[in-house]
Amino acid sequence: MINLNNMISHLQRPFLKLILMLIALAYFNSANAQQHEGFSAVIGASLGQDDNIFRSSEELSDQFLQLAPALKLTELYESVQLDAQYKGNYRQYNDLSDLSYAEHEASLKGQYKHTSKFTSELTLGYSNKIEEPGTTNAETSVLDEFTEVSSSSLKTSGTYGTRKSIGQIRIAYDIDKRRYDNNEQFFRDYDVNRITGTFYYRLAPKTRLLLEASIDDLSYINTETFDVSASQNRFLMGAEWTATAQTTGIFKVGYQDIDYDNEFYDDISGLAYYLDMVWKPNTYSTITLGADRSTRESAVQGLPSFVSETYSIGLEHNFSAKSEISFSYLYREDDLGSTFSRKDTISAIETKYTYALKRSLEIYIDYSHRKRSSELALYDYDSNIYMLGIDWLID
Repeated sequence: MINLNNMISHLQRPFLKLILMLIALAYFNSANAQQHEGFSAVIGASLGQDDNIFRSSEELSDQFLQLAPALKLTELYESVQLDAQYKGNYRQYNDLSDLSYAEHEASLKGQYKHTSKFTSELTLGYSNKIEEPGTTNAETSVLDEFTEVSSSSLKTSGTYGTRKSIGQIRIAYDIDKRRYDNNEQFFRDYDVNRITGTFYYRLAPKTRLLLEASIDDLSYINTETFDVSASQNRFLMGAEWTATAQTTGIFKVGYQDIDYDNEFYDDISGLAYYLDMVWKPNTYSTITLGADRSTRESAVQGLPSFVSETYSIGLEHNFSAKSEISFSYLYREDDLGSTFSRKDTISAIETKYTYALKRSLEIYIDYSHRKRSSELALYDYDSNIYMLGIDWLID
């Protein structure tokens, strides 16, 4: 049985105060919608059961209480648009209270329309999260706490032309600093500088061709033992479309390579692609398709990045204005053969049923299953998560 009194009593006071403040702010803004038309929020709460918390062969299970506020504020000032967002995730375990954690993600984005054809953007972001166990190439094992990752970023871009223009060009420059705060993961700390250029050509009213090139300069901070700093290049071409009211999507394919500063590591090069497509066969059903072939960071000290392929499909179906069911399936294959003979496959299934008690209040039941199979049995795991939750929607 889930002991609610015990779980709530273990919630850290600062986090509980923050939740109450967010709810109060959301209520105030919803009550004064005339003055705050750009404010919206979702306050979520759920109870759950996780039968393999660390995605390990040593299965550790527990119940949890989770609070998840998400707030967004948009303000318009003539040619300037400002967006501020915050997402929180506070999870308290019932028996294993030492594993409880709080996640934060905040961003501030400004968009300035200089002329009818030229627009610039600046985004500042910060996050402090736990790394989901079983998503990296490292061995999964039971620890005293989850691995914590903090990230700060600055993104700026300039776009000349509009979606209706024959040609449109976008130049973006990103800086991202990532730090691992515990579990002796300091060797993964890095800074990355990325510049991306994209050119769009309008082939038809609702179809555009694109050419894209990006260069990453990846610098690791703690290089006393191993240094996997590298430069990474991507050259892609493709198309984006809204062919009908039923279908939208973007597809890119091309070449990628990673050139390591340390000659000890083998460089990686080859095919890269990306697909994100949405199909609405009717007014009450939505199907999504996704695909990606790219490189992933290694979480094992001394081992370089590796090639990963991901494919996904999702379905949403509305039985009525109040009732909805969704289903998603993801399949991922990680090829670590450049380092040693190992291939992993990860499969994930999730299904969710949502019922709207009223327009601003929804309850849901959620089930997810994740499994990893490896050529080395040490990395295998199987997990199931069950959740019962409620979302309060405010706009």
